[in-house]
Amino acid sequence: MRVLWAIPVTALLAAVLLPLNDGFYLTWINFDPQGEGQQWEWRYNREVMRNTSGYLYGHLLALVTGAWLARRRRYPVALAIAAGIGTAMAAAAFLTAHVLGGERLRVGGDGRVLWEPAVVGEVQHGPLLVAFPLYALLGAGLDVLLAGRLGSRRARTVAVVVLTIGWSVVSVDGLMQVGRIDFPAPLLWVVPPLAAATAIGMASLSLGAGEIRPAFAGDWGDTASSALIIGLAAWTAVAVVTGAARVRRQDDAAVRPEPHPPA
Repeated sequence: MRVLWAIPVTALLAAVLLPLNDGFYLTWINFDPQGEGQQWEWRYNREVMRNTSGYLYGHLLALVTGAWLARRRRYPVALAIAAGIGTAMAAAAFLTAHVLGGERLRVGGDGRVLWEPAVVGEVQHGPLLVAFPLYALLGAGLDVLLAGRLGSRRARTVAVVVLTIGWSVVSVDGLMQVGRIDFPAPLLWVVPPLAAATAIGMASLSLGAGEIRPAFAGDWGDTASSALIIGLAAWTAVAVVTGAARVRRQDDAAVRPEPHPPA
């Protein structure tokens, strides 16, 4: 199946984005971490970012892959393949990020080990990985619903470009949430990309970095992880069911016999 291209592309995304994840904290959070607290936060943020490399853009790729499938397969077949390929993409992202990301001791500028497992929160990989097949299913449903409005190749290209830009802005905002979110909390439940990014960001930034010893300051992304899986599942269910209803109406219209003029 040609759709298998999505699996190596997902792995490539995780590998290519690894250097960006390495430098995310210094670029967007704190360009000059001072003291043991900030050094600890920097090192741990880098570790979490490395071990989730490719997840967020992998979600976008899964969405596009599902839409691509819906244009080339009958709707029920497209949904079945989307669920399978989304799961395979999740495995590719997870394995690539963990193999290349690794796990190292977090050492501060003075050479002291800063990692204290008792206070380390772990990013919830489960919801982030389940999001891959859900996004693929969502993409298939949305493609059926928007087929009339995105019929031309140019329209689809523009839509993907605009979606990628918006996805990037939302992802950076979510990854920058330190300890508490600075946007209305209900957005986590209705904007899945924001929830996914916030889950990753809060997993490493739920600390008071200004303290001599890092202090607990957030929920390690637990709320965002729950919002991601529940909100995305709801959007997916609506899109898939509505798409199925539209396909059924189209099929019924195609087989309905034409009325004959009276003799």
